[in-house]
Amino acid sequence: MNLSRRLQWAVQGFSQTQFFYGQLQGAFYDPVYANLISRSDALATQTVRGGSAIGIYPFNHYRRVEFSGGLVQYREEFEDPGLQDYSSGYQQDTYGTQLFRYGTSMPFSVSFIQETTVFREYGPLSGSTMRLAYDVSPKVSNFLSNQTVDGDARYYGRIAANGVLALRARGYKSWGEAPNYVYFGGNSEMRGYDYRQFLGHKGFYMNAELRFPLIEAMLTPLGVMGGIRGVFFGNLGGAALEQSCGLSSFTECKDFKVWDSGSQTVPVTNVVGQTVGTRQISGFRLVDSRASYGIGLETFALGFPVHFDWSYRTLFNKSWEDVVYQGFGGSHEFRKPRFAAWIGYDF
Repeated sequence: MNLSRRLQWAVQGFSQTQFFYGQLQGAFYDPVYANLISRSDALATQTVRGGSAIGIYPFNHYRRVEFSGGLVQYREEFEDPGLQDYSSGYQQDTYGTQLFRYGTSMPFSVSFIQETTVFREYGPLSGSTMRLAYDVSPKVSNFLSNQTVDGDARYYGRIAANGVLALRARGYKSWGEAPNYVYFGGNSEMRGYDYRQFLGHKGFYMNAELRFPLIEAMLTPLGVMGGIRGVFFGNLGGAALEQSCGLSSFTECKDFKVWDSGSQTVPVTNVVGQTVGTRQISGFRLVDSRASYGIGLETFALGFPVHFDWSYRTLFNKSWEDVVYQGFGGSHEFRKPRFAAWIGYDF
């Protein structure tokens, strides 16, 4: 990295593997087996290796533009070799291509970043943060090609001495021959849902949190501890595969519908998936998105933030929840409070 001039630059090499869960409504394998393949069975990895050159130009103390270009190799696959072999064959036979990527791309990106956030020992206190990015991997020889837009905005409003109203919104969309994936869920992104449960070529999530002190920071034999802070939170988000993914026979490539309020006749099935009747649903309801709300506690242990959350999931319509989750206990099971403990920083 060279910071000697206003136009800063850096070069980097990387090799990393991240994991997610390939349970997108049976898209990666026959939907008949969707309820038979558990979450742990559907564990998948994304290995990324390559290098890039980066340029950074600050306009002032709070705003800058970054641009980069590089060469990246992707390898996405299920951890289970048997499921990977079956999934590859199923996708090739059904769609004529693979949803998981295995190949090389040449990405170029540009992003605008604004950062005015003021931090305290427990995290953000006031200000805002924003990042808008565009990434393109052109079609060169047999390289993977795609385009991606990604926007992330956060606002922090100080309340009294140490209270904070925190708001966040992120939207992501990738399209082309081999679009990128976004995966999120759990932790502070979507409380009440499984970690990285949401997966797709496009997605969004929004968070609203009211954070407040319960016990102020204190001096202990282990050092200054962050005390205990409480939080009221609400989340809304969802993800799906991109409609323009080029798979004409791919039934999951459909318009992403966040919510609906009209009347709809839906089938009612029994425990083995057989249709036994229909049901009329009306009123506001979430369709391809999910929401939750609840309360939480946060403290610090050896400098690490530890969270304890009690969440309630909702689609804002109990009749609709009974239909969507009819094979999993309906709205009664879906709305049961969920407890989660996790270590990590708030947004």
